[in-house]
Amino acid sequence: MEEDIRTVLNRLPENDDSIEEIDSLMLVSLLEPIAENAKFYKIILGSRRTPIFTERLLKMLSEMIALRVDKTGSDSLHTRSGVPKDIAIWYGSSALIGTIVAWIKNDMPYTLLFLAKHFTMMSRK
Repeated sequence: MEEDIRTVLNRLPENDDSIEEIDSLMLVSLLEPIAENAKFYKIILGSRRTPIFTERLLKMLSEMIALRVDKTGSDSLHTRSGVPKDIAIWYGSSALIGTIVAWIKNDMPYTLLFLAKHFTMMSRK
């Protein structure tokens, strides 16, 4: 599953769209394989017995967020507000994995497009 998610994220096009559009596209691409395998993720992410998978997912999300932070550079909110890069990455990846886990545990009450759009809006604030 980790490989499937990495493959999807690595296929994202490099373009000049706004950071918000790129973030939303990345999040949709991340959520698609999770939604397709919701039963598996509900069990694996909800279980306290399988922290290895959750740790791997958190590491992958941290890498994804680090790339986003690097791409935004001096224009990013964390840079303008003086927040150290590592804290911004920890915060972003933890918020994202927490949102994904809650979304899965609650039987995906929102479409992945809706969730991606609103998560992106929240992370821009």
